Amino acid sequence: MSRDIANIIKITDAAKSYLHKKNKLNVCIEYPEYRTGNDCAFVQVPEIFAKKPKKEEDYNIMSSDEINVFLSKLINLPDNDVIIDVASFLGIKILTVSGFNSKD
Repeated sequence: MSRDIANIIKITDAAKSYLHKKNKLNVCIEYPEYRTGNDCAFVQVPEIFAKKPKKEEDYNIMSSDEINVFLSKLINLPDNDVIIDVASFLGIKILTVSGFNSKD
């Protein structure tokens, strides 16, 4: 990887607060397994999960404020920043990742 993921991936203060409150200090950005194992055509956009990956050697790792971000080596970083944030829908909070598009 030619670029440093620590300079590309940004975690918002809201996401950091949410992760610390939930005591989830590992997040994983990857293509979900249910999308990689089928024969259908689809736009492959990475998703974020609050977990540690099964095979850490398949990921690049960065840390920010005690939060470890595992980025799958299968993912090409875009030219712009990748933002980890938290969204709320009907009072349920979820992690979001933005900055990727369908051609990445």
